[in-house]
Amino acid sequence: MRQEEIERLLQAESVSGDELGRVILENDVNRYRRQLGLDDETDSVTVGQAVLDELMEKISTVEDAETLESYLALQNYIRYAQAISYAYNQQAQNGFCRLLMYMTQAQQVEHARFTLEMLPMIMTDRQFREMPPPGIIARRRGVAIVADSFPCRPKCLDANDYFVEPDLDCFQEMMSLEHAAEMADKLEYFRNDLLLDGLRRQSAYNKLFELLAERLEMDAFTVFCTDVTGITVQVDEFNAQRNDLLAELTGEGDVLQKKQEILESVFRPIDLHQTVFSEDAVNRLRERLTDLSIFRHPAADPAMLLLSEG
Repeated sequence: MRQEEIERLLQAESVSGDELGRVILENDVNRYRRQLGLDDETDSVTVGQAVLDELMEKISTVEDAETLESYLALQNYIRYAQAISYAYNQQAQNGFCRLLMYMTQAQQVEHARFTLEMLPMIMTDRQFREMPPPGIIARRRGVAIVADSFPCRPKCLDANDYFVEPDLDCFQEMMSLEHAAEMADKLEYFRNDLLLDGLRRQSAYNKLFELLAERLEMDAFTVFCTDVTGITVQVDEFNAQRNDLLAELTGEGDVLQKKQEILESVFRPIDLHQTVFSEDAVNRLRERLTDLSIFRHPAADPAMLLLSEG
């Protein structure tokens, strides 16, 4: 919006609803861009309420008044849509963080299990002589033999004075992949109802703003979109971490296979393509936006049309 354009409208005998509506929207765009530090005063022009009031007095026909009313309704909708879009972004972040927490805990358990598997097997001299030849794991880990005599009987010995392997029961109870499998329904809620549903609904508002930028021929209108870069990067990192966990799973045979199945089921990769709308849905909304009076209906939320199948 150029200062010359504002001066032209101020000098005109009448102003159309479309002209004034665009001034109002572009004024909001410029103010918001400046607030975000994207523009300085030399990049865009903003006008005060007094100027807008003067231009409103130049609306002379019922048709232009109705057209302006549609623009004003859109102006109000923008504030609503930004707030709701941000709320859905926070919903998605909430679901993502919970899903990541459980997967990270499971990964920590596997790290601990791997570390334990790599420690030498501790045996007393008597235990080493009485036990059968060491198996595959023992041969890989090696054996540390300690003397049979102790000044007092340590708790790490069983009734036969054999060393007892430390275990991870506390981890298996609260943080392991096995525990994640038991709460699969809750993890699906985090993934589907919070993360993916939140992102899909937020994406609906972003797509609407993109289509409005196209409809109004006002590229800067997309400034009202909620930034999804942060969570997109986080999802990519989640998928990479999930692949790392797959490579770090401990155990052999059925134990390893069971862990692989749990990982594939509960912590499968997050597919953000599920938040992309079909071309048909986008075209339906594009067609509806040819008439901005859609925003004058109090119960209408055009962005949600993207979530409809027909």
